[in-house]
Amino acid sequence: MSTGTVAVILAAGKGTRMKSSRAKALFPLCGKPLIHYPIRAARQTGIDRVVLVVGHQAEMVMAAAEGEGVSFAVQEPQLGTGHALLCAEDALRGFTGTVFVHCVDVPLLPAELLAEMLETHRREGNAVTVLTTVLPDAGKYGRIIRGEDGRVLRITEARDATPEERLIREINAGSYCFEAPLVFELLHQITPDNDQKEYYLTDVLALANARGARVGAVIAADPGQVEGINDRAQLAEMEARLRAQICRRHLLNGVSIIDPATTYIEDDVVIGQDTVIHPSTMLHGATRIGEGCVVGPFSQLFDMTLEDGTAVISSYVERSVLRSGAKVGPYSRLRAGCDIGPGSVIGNYSELKNTRVGTNSHVHHVGYLGDTTVGDGVNIGAGTITCNYDGARKHPTVIGHDAFIGSGNLIVAPVTIGEHARVVKDREMPEEK
Repeated sequence: MSTGTVAVILAAGKGTRMKSSRAKALFPLCGKPLIHYPIRAARQTGIDRVVLVVGHQAEMVMAAAEGEGVSFAVQEPQLGTGHALLCAEDALRGFTGTVFVHCVDVPLLPAELLAEMLETHRREGNAVTVLTTVLPDAGKYGRIIRGEDGRVLRITEARDATPEERLIREINAGSYCFEAPLVFELLHQITPDNDQKEYYLTDVLALANARGARVGAVIAADPGQVEGINDRAQLAEMEARLRAQICRRHLLNGVSIIDPATTYIEDDVVIGQDTVIHPSTMLHGATRIGEGCVVGPFSQLFDMTLEDGTAVISSYVERSVLRSGAKVGPYSRLRAGCDIGPGSVIGNYSELKNTRVGTNSHVHHVGYLGDTTVGDGVNIGAGTITCNYDGARKHPTVIGHDAFIGSGNLIVAPVTIGEHARVVKDREMPEEK
């Protein structure tokens, strides 16, 4: 028998209003699938055990959660939120303690609010604690029904509410703390006696009260923190809010972002102080940018590492490394596997793939280097191409330290060019004295 706190994330739904063949849980938000955000909030609160309830496109959702350290329960068919939690009963067999339940489509719930819920739940000795908020217009949301003493009695779905209940502005935010095993005993008692013919998780509150168990609530002061995503318009709005939060975080940490409205930075990106991000720049994945760098305008970085003092100007770069003081662009591309040495420059309209460039070397305009190793102090002129592919296999090129490669050369791999060598067209050769 185990005790403590377990998080159960409900992620089985199709998300019909997304108008997509893709499960809602898989939609990306600032570079991460929606399932990432509630899992992260649980981890940040100190909840180590997370159960993800999957259903629609279960295998794809489980694959997307790979590496998150979660276990899974399958809801098939999908018969409502109460049925979803009941499907996690086997996964929690023998567990005694608090079960935190959260929906996958509410991604901005902060860990601090979750911690407040758990603390209130334990301090008050509640069997159930529901997260609520107050809206000017409660609309389609479930209403919190309280007694004269302010105690939470039940939740009534909007479609099932009376005209008087529809006037209530406190609504169910869709997150709960339950005590187990009591919650599973109560889940077995609920019935689909409602307009949707579904098993409502909200019915547990009335059943808990009928058993004499204590039901409490925590009110979220900011409704935006508990807002859900039902369609692509709401997803886009949530993306804009999260982007603004991410930019603000970097601004307060000493990064200059010239135009946050046109800057896209994913949540895992790290940026050092005194770096300048110019407009229309996109920073993706596990990108790491050092101090005093310049990025943009119109640059895209994917899983990049930029050491201090580097620059990526109007270029597309991915899964590569720029060493201290290196510069790329404008209008260049680094494909995966490149390592650009300290002080080296990759000029405009150049493309590199799986190429290592040494210290203080220059790769000038309109060229291509693939599977190439370039030494220190090398000059590679405009229009130089390493022909690395013979139609069946890739071959390497090695260019030694302080070599000079003139303009317009086609270097057919495999080939090694030695240190201090000079490769030029006939017209570039100096006349013999």
